[in-house]
Amino acid sequence: MVLAREHEWVWDSWYVVDGDTLHAFTLMAPKSLGDPDLRHINARVGHSTSTDGITWTHVGEALGPSEGDGFDSQATWTGSIVRHNGQWHMFFTGINRENLTTVQAIGHATSPDLMTWTRTSAAPVVRADAQYALLGNDHDGAEHFRDPWVFHHEGAWHMLMTASDHDGWGTIGHATSPDLGEWTLHAPLVQNSQLRQMEVVEVLEIGGNWVVLFCLAGRDIERPGVSGGTFATYSAPAAGPIGPFDLDRMEVIAEGVYAARAVFFQGEWKLFGFLDSGEPGGFTGTISDPIALELSPRGTLVPRG
Repeated sequence: MVLAREHEWVWDSWYVVDGDTLHAFTLMAPKSLGDPDLRHINARVGHSTSTDGITWTHVGEALGPSEGDGFDSQATWTGSIVRHNGQWHMFFTGINRENLTTVQAIGHATSPDLMTWTRTSAAPVVRADAQYALLGNDHDGAEHFRDPWVFHHEGAWHMLMTASDHDGWGTIGHATSPDLGEWTLHAPLVQNSQLRQMEVVEVLEIGGNWVVLFCLAGRDIERPGVSGGTFATYSAPAAGPIGPFDLDRMEVIAEGVYAARAVFFQGEWKLFGFLDSGEPGGFTGTISDPIALELSPRGTLVPRG
């Protein structure tokens, strides 16, 4: 049984394991909109729980747009969650009513129990600067800066995010913080990717090996020697959590499964992502059953077996 809702589409997702319970935080929007393409400017963060990764209970809305004219006044998009000093911290993407999808920035909310979330500030905690492609750039004019993936490594908190460089190539943005409160934005981690986007980035250490996950459509790949699926999630070997990333060895983990996250649950790595063939009408508004993963001899993540 996939993660599905009768009256809402669900798509991008991120996960927390707390004891025996798997928490899924998903983007959701009402099917009453009619056109699935309208979901992006109407997205809110929903919350579901499971004890097996297959059967899900809908908890409700975790985080919606802010009131007023803030950076997230239109919709709340993809994020990640970490635990620090007895609190859960969600970093999420916001878009505003003025610019809609063309300007994206990163917000921060906290919770004592994963159920009730409070923003730490009306302003974004991280947004793009001149090291990245900003609003009005020559490529597509949009300020891509979304999908924060936050983790702790060697005494500092790191945030990776979907971004674009000045040549219009997809890149991985990078920021650091000593305390999850104040963030310093650094230069992009990937140069001249020859990929038009690298969405929903995640880095993992498995058996002493680092792997990066991201997603894109086959039409976004212009890197020589690299082929891909129509609409898929990929992995590539990494030298460490902030790279370098060996994109020449990127390969599909799951075709037709997009914006997927890997989570260690019940003793194994499992992949969850939303189902979309990439063809017209291929978006289902549902999230896949878990796909068991293993590390390949090539240093990539692949379905087990």
